[in-house]
Amino acid sequence: MQLNELRKELRFNRELLSLVETLKNVAGSQFHLLEKKKERFAAFMDAFAGFFRVVDLVDVVNPFVRPVSDVTGLIVVTSDSGFMGGLNAGVLRAGQEAVAGLPLQNVAYVVIGEKGAGALSDQKLPFKYFEGINQDTIYEQSVVIKDWIMQEVGEGRIGSIKVAAPKSLSFSSQTIEVTPLLPCGTLFDRGEVAPPLPALSGARRFLAEAREVIVESSFDDMVRYLAGVWVTSKLFEIFEDGKLAEFGARAMHLEGSLQKVQKEYAKTRQKCIKATHELVDKGMRESFAAKSTKRRRDKKAQVAAEASA
Repeated sequence: MQLNELRKELRFNRELLSLVETLKNVAGSQFHLLEKKKERFAAFMDAFAGFFRVVDLVDVVNPFVRPVSDVTGLIVVTSDSGFMGGLNAGVLRAGQEAVAGLPLQNVAYVVIGEKGAGALSDQKLPFKYFEGINQDTIYEQSVVIKDWIMQEVGEGRIGSIKVAAPKSLSFSSQTIEVTPLLPCGTLFDRGEVAPPLPALSGARRFLAEAREVIVESSFDDMVRYLAGVWVTSKLFEIFEDGKLAEFGARAMHLEGSLQKVQKEYAKTRQKCIKATHELVDKGMRESFAAKSTKRRRDKKAQVAAEASA
């Protein structure tokens, strides 16, 4: 390879190295910033579970408590960003494994993100599409998807909902989780509610049965509202975890790419140095040969001049 071509390749690798390193640093910064401001719902969920100590809603006939359809809705959360290192493919695989035992007509696919939509389109599977999650509009998107879920489940077209999404374990480690979202009967179940509150020790697990409580709203309305709050909070949490996993996966993928580019840059640099040395050596040899030839010509000319004299 000519020296000029090697220098062009070296310059390209240097610029690529700088670009990849910048992208990696940006992904790392986004991860740490989101991790610091990530909202957790521990206090909210404690209060939420405590509400079900007031009244027993287990036996309320409602599609949000007990499924009324055999159709399972599978929400697959994928990212539209690049450099994901196969995370999107892992989410799709985990989601489809979660419904592998169900007939195709009993699965309603819901895809978040263009990458997932493209994959299911290639498989010729019907699905409902939502735009990929944007870090600045996570709550608004959670509400939009919640409204669609509540309508489908409330009208009996879908019986249960599962969400397949990535989750960050640490900066360098991600996993895929499939989370049951609806029905939320476990929230109302006697065996699943939080332990008795300190002030209620020794009392019944529930203060009253549904038939013993006078309320202004119907129990169906109460369950719908509570299920909506539950779905919104869980979606928000899942989407935040997904963005964290996305940033971490991108940073790790770019770190691997950075190391490859560094190796390629080092190889090209060595080739460039070698080619430069070879060019210098060639020039020195040619210069030495030219001087030797000139000296021989001069000597011959001198000898000829002396002979003629």
